[in-house]
Amino acid sequence: MKVGDYVEILPGIHDSKMPPGRRDGLIVEEIGHNFNLKGFDQVMVMFSNGAFLKFHTSQVKVLHENR
Repeated sequence: MKVGDYVEILPGIHDSKMPPGRRDGLIVEEIGHNFNLKGFDQVMVMFSNGAFLKFHTSQVKVLHENR
């Protein structure tokens, strides 16, 4: 998971600022370096309504990787 990846927030995870009927967005920032995983464990996702929300990587599914 990295900046530029197109992702979907997994079912059961909700934030009132997410756009109605849309769970997809773009990763714009990696946050929270986890030394055990040797990477980041949180990401900031930009949604179609302009909201920027932070999620743990376990709550996000990559739909399309940015190469």
